[in-house]
Amino acid sequence: MYYLDSNLFIYARLDKGNIGERAREIFKLLEENKISAITSSLTLDEVIFVLKRHLDYASAINYGESIFKIFNLNIVPVSGEDIAFSFDFMRKGMEPRDAIHAAVSINHGVYAIVSNGMDFKKLKDINCLSFAELLKSFAHPAK
Repeated sequence: MYYLDSNLFIYARLDKGNIGERAREIFKLLEENKISAITSSLTLDEVIFVLKRHLDYASAINYGESIFKIFNLNIVPVSGEDIAFSFDFMRKGMEPRDAIHAAVSINHGVYAIVSNGMDFKKLKDINCLSFAELLKSFAHPAK
């Protein structure tokens, strides 16, 4: 089980190069039932917020809605307990949204986060995998 960071969804939609291709390959792993994953409701906020700066608002909303249809992906809510736990990570230097993602992941028993961001590398309790690292572990060609 993996926790998918919001940057995976953003790269998959906006990046036409190697990073975007890797992100889309991870969605194929989900569709092929090779992995299962969670992400949080915060991810949808972040994705739509970023996409509306690059696309029209309706397209950003449509993409956000499409995330609900991704096979083997469970979208979990952010609880007050998650927010309270996230302060520990913020005190270690993490950005607030990344700290919330980490707290949600751990509180759901998921200790592997897929992200091309470096903030999660600050945590010893979580294994942060880049898109390429995850794909390599499944013998998918990372270009």
